[in-house]
Amino acid sequence: MKTKEAGPGKLFVVGTPIGNLDDITHRAVETLSGVDAIIAEDSRHSRRLLDYHDIDTPFTLSYYQGAGEDRREELINKLLDGYDLGLISDAGTPLISDPGFKLVREAKERGVDVIGIPGPNAALTCLSISGQPTDSFIFDGQAPKKEGRKRKYFEELRTRTRTTVIYDSPHRIETTMELLVEVLPQRSITICREMTKEFEQTVKGTPSVVLERLRKGELKGEFTIVIGGATEEEAARARREKYEGVPIEDQYEGLKKLRGLSRKEAMRELARIRGVSKRDIYEELNK
Repeated sequence: MKTKEAGPGKLFVVGTPIGNLDDITHRAVETLSGVDAIIAEDSRHSRRLLDYHDIDTPFTLSYYQGAGEDRREELINKLLDGYDLGLISDAGTPLISDPGFKLVREAKERGVDVIGIPGPNAALTCLSISGQPTDSFIFDGQAPKKEGRKRKYFEELRTRTRTTVIYDSPHRIETTMELLVEVLPQRSITICREMTKEFEQTVKGTPSVVLERLRKGELKGEFTIVIGGATEEEAARARREKYEGVPIEDQYEGLKKLRGLSRKEAMRELARIRGVSKRDIYEELNK
């Protein structure tokens, strides 16, 4: 058994399959076989993966969303006592829309080496086959649950020019798609469902086309949604519509006071926000 005299152990953050159990690297199998114990969200769920790959490493405390400070402290103490631990999530790369970042942050602060073992990720896998621009994108995690917040979120996407990736659940996907039809009717989107599993499905098109296709099947499994960005023209038009009823003078003075901008800087920023030219701003303010 390792002791404190041996120095701190290592924390390995290990990517595991998002569906197909064969989608795991040799290094991940070797790592999980070699650590002293495995930290999982749900050991009952992860046991199937370990049995499939003949990994007999025991589990230690599970670490899930909402795990208390005491549980995290006990895991940190194991690492400080010299134990090597492997951190896995129920599926995919840990910490990507999953719990664990506080454990990793504290481990690093306490002098523990944290080593990443790359593996599958639903967001990147769906993005890579979506046909949407991938040179610059934003991952926003889980879509807002409440309809009002979700509507506001999609309204904000009207001015976003970069590709957006979000996750959604089977219980809310229909409402999500209905709001996309309403708020972003012409935007190109791609939805991936049950990725790498037997009934994997990928649908691309406008929100109305995708919703129609989804309704023909069963709305089961976890969903990844890739939303194409707005063109510069679409984003500018959306900004103009958003601020159409806001007095330009008030917004100009607010920018200067709240952000400490000079006259020239405030006019430039106001032109960007409202989707118009600096000349338009100048002429409006000097009427």
